[in-house]
Amino acid sequence: MTADEAVVAVLDALDAAGMPYMIVGSLASNFHGIPRSTRDADFVVEVQPGGLDRLGDALPPGLALQRQGSFEVVTGTTRYLIELAGSPFVCELFARSDDAHDRERFTRRQRVRMLDRVAAVASAEDMIVTKLRWAMEARRSKDREDIRNILVVRGPELDWAYMQRWAAVHGTVALLVEIRASI
Repeated sequence: MTADEAVVAVLDALDAAGMPYMIVGSLASNFHGIPRSTRDADFVVEVQPGGLDRLGDALPPGLALQRQGSFEVVTGTTRYLIELAGSPFVCELFARSDDAHDRERFTRRQRVRMLDRVAAVASAEDMIVTKLRWAMEARRSKDREDIRNILVVRGPELDWAYMQRWAAVHGTVALLVEIRASI
């Protein structure tokens, strides 16, 4: 099973399990911006009673859900892994938090065509807002590059007022201005 096939299988399993989700991370950045290679696929999920069991049961052979969650430092949420047998590729499922932006970005997720499926993906604006936070808190250079790439591709169509509102809340306005000026 290839990485793309694994992502499609996880999307199908999430739908079969009735688990609300959105694609985030590099897959969403690739969708909205300039693609880069990745060794994982990230999802934000609403974990409901019995949801992980249903998800695990819906996964095809070759994919295994690690049902024991772990605390993820960058996002501050619980993370579950789906491993692809014989491959370093993993799908990371991050529990949606009660953070105000996390709640709002989940309601703003968009249904798009991706990997020959209709899937829920975080909006371009919400990818930028989230990656601004991560770039400030975790000092990850790939987040700055993803922001820049999304701005290059989607700049004219972005809701700047929305992004500036959240950047003000998170204290990342200067970083947004700096990255925008670098284009």
